[in-house]
Amino acid sequence: MSEETKHFYEFGPFRLDPRKRRLMRDGEPVRLTPKALDLLLVLIEERGRTVEKDELLEKVWAGTVVEENNLNQNITALRKSLGDSRQDSQFIVTVPGIGYRFVADVRRVDGEVLPQKHKAAPQKDEKTSGARVFRYALLIIAPLVLAALVYAWYTREKPRPAVLSIMVLPLANLSSDPEQEYFADGITDALIGDLAKISGLHVISRTSSMHYKGTKKSLPEIARELKVDAVVEGTVQRSGDRVVIRAQLIHAATDVHLWVQDYEREMRDVLGLQSEIAQAIARQIQIRMTPDEEARLASTHPVRPKAFDLYLQGRYLYWNKRTEENLDKAIEHFQNAIKEDSSFAQAYAGLADCYNALGTVMVSALPPIESRRLAETAAKKALELDPALADAHTALAYVNNYNWNWAAAEQGYKRALELNPNYANAHNFYANYLMSRGRIDESIAASNRARELDPFSLAISSQRGFLLENARRYDEAIEQLRAVIAMDPNHYHAHWVLGHTYVAKGQFEEAIVAAQKAVDLSQRAPGALGMLGLAYGLGGHEAEAKKVLNELLKLSEARYVTPAALVNVYIGLGDKEQAFVWLEKAYQERSNYLAFLKVFPIVDPLRSDPRFDELTRRVGLR
Repeated sequence: MSEETKHFYEFGPFRLDPRKRRLMRDGEPVRLTPKALDLLLVLIEERGRTVEKDELLEKVWAGTVVEENNLNQNITALRKSLGDSRQDSQFIVTVPGIGYRFVADVRRVDGEVLPQKHKAAPQKDEKTSGARVFRYALLIIAPLVLAALVYAWYTREKPRPAVLSIMVLPLANLSSDPEQEYFADGITDALIGDLAKISGLHVISRTSSMHYKGTKKSLPEIARELKVDAVVEGTVQRSGDRVVIRAQLIHAATDVHLWVQDYEREMRDVLGLQSEIAQAIARQIQIRMTPDEEARLASTHPVRPKAFDLYLQGRYLYWNKRTEENLDKAIEHFQNAIKEDSSFAQAYAGLADCYNALGTVMVSALPPIESRRLAETAAKKALELDPALADAHTALAYVNNYNWNWAAAEQGYKRALELNPNYANAHNFYANYLMSRGRIDESIAASNRARELDPFSLAISSQRGFLLENARRYDEAIEQLRAVIAMDPNHYHAHWVLGHTYVAKGQFEEAIVAAQKAVDLSQRAPGALGMLGLAYGLGGHEAEAKKVLNELLKLSEARYVTPAALVNVYIGLGDKEQAFVWLEKAYQERSNYLAFLKVFPIVDPLRSDPRFDELTRRVGLR
């Protein structure tokens, strides 16, 4: 007779019976899947020692090929059954990037020796004996078969809910330094950017994602507001030159976790880490990718940690504020990032975006021909380093757009959208291009697409107001701009566009109020002053318009003043001769203003003059 020793493991309120494969809590059974129970048994038998992930996979899934995700899902299920948590673990501790360790005190309780029974001798009456054996077997086997069928039903691999749209919630900063918040935001944005490269997936842009930072709304609520199928959330922890990211994918409508994974890398490999997470998510949602998309996601370039840090600060502490002062600070950070790592393409793309912004009529810190020359150099360098960088293609298309290289501009925007079909800014800038060419319906459609991808971006919504104004849909434009101002009463761009929309509609007193607010918010920027002078002049306030004109002329002796501001004031005063003088100056420096000559309502008083047709032809709009 062979013998088997019966024993139990006790920890906390739990008792595990390895022979019967049963876990009890305070005398009540705890439901565990077979693999979760196998994991628990291995961890308990190796208690106090970190068991590496590969070792767990080999012991629990011996002889089969499975992804690490299966291990993570079963660990998560096991923790849930134990009432444990990763953040405050009583039983199972995660050792990031390595494996898991069982840390609770475990007591082994030995029981009695159980004899192995001999087979019963055959009965004399074989018919009676056979029937008895059959009935006995039926009584034993039938419940087992039923139990197996029930288990198979509940543990069968359920079909994954379809995921065609997704958002990434701002990753939580678990670093001890609260000033590392920008780093967590930057990782969030990079992950969004990688997912956005997948054409079959609708990805909500960063601005709208950040709208939910610290929100108390439930995931189903967020999903309904943004019309997405799934949400990615997680944490970022930075310690020296290492970073740990935990990401999880959740079906938004049901709040069901579809996938969770922990990653740990050196900071130098952080771009590759983000790409790896994006690829894992794509596999989980079973989204179809083209070979080019797969190649772009897999292609990453190591970056020096300090360069990456400077880039994130430039983008997320300064660039987004879009004032001259903050753009200058962003440029300084991007330049320092390039000094640290001259092969870092994204830093050059950041420079290009800054230079393009400095030359606009709204900011007017540099002559546009100079700002775009600097932007072009930076964008081309970025593309030399990374030909698939959509940000750089967009920045270069912007340069061509306002330098009136119309065919090159459209080609550049389309290439950017091929590389990153979810890049809201590319859709937004392409909408401007289409409007300037008089392709009004296409422009509004592109603007609508940008807003779908980034519904909480005030910049995109304000620009949409500008496009609606140029489409002569004034009431819709005003409604759009008022909605932006309701969300941010101090949004300079919205007040500025609202001013000339009211001018176009002939509501001059309302235009004066909006333009004055823009002047105050911008600390009397030349572009805003020009709009105020236009509103005063057309509204019959000639003396006030001339005061604005004199202020601009005096200001031009000390700093750069966009000729567009003077054009607007002279239109307001009805002085066509001087308006054309300053339009010629605007032409010589390739002002952004001239790109919209074909559609801009404000220049309507000049359209009947033959010089206007000639200017439109020279710009390439005829």
